[in-house]
Amino acid sequence: MQENEFYKLVQEASHLETIDRAQIASEAVLETLGETLTGGEAEDVAAQLPSELASIVEDADHDGAGYDREAFVDRVSNHLQGTDVEDGDAEQFADGVTDAIAATLTQGELQDLKAQLDDDLHPLFEGVTIDPNDV
Repeated sequence: MQENEFYKLVQEASHLETIDRAQIASEAVLETLGETLTGGEAEDVAAQLPSELASIVEDADHDGAGYDREAFVDRVSNHLQGTDVEDGDAEQFADGVTDAIAATLTQGELQDLKAQLDDDLHPLFEGVTIDPNDV
């Protein structure tokens, strides 16, 4: 998958008007995800993403903090501040980007990812609206 294909999935899942907004939302969510993972898991997830997106996950400050959903969405919102993407829609963007991530990762890696996340975040990676066959 190419970076622009990932952004297109996010654009559709998040109902964003432009690919630029999908890129900004993707970067905010991927950075937040990278922060909540340990370095090793971040590398494993990054290995299955387009290289430009992989670096966002890999370069995040991996604190493995195990954010709950509210803290995760708050951090996404913080990353969106100063952009032309409305930070008040951070939860919608988190849903759309995590759908694209879930559709991109193998089932084994998706399970490994979820094992590192707070149980409160698991629903973000379930009920995915993107058909993995479209990836």
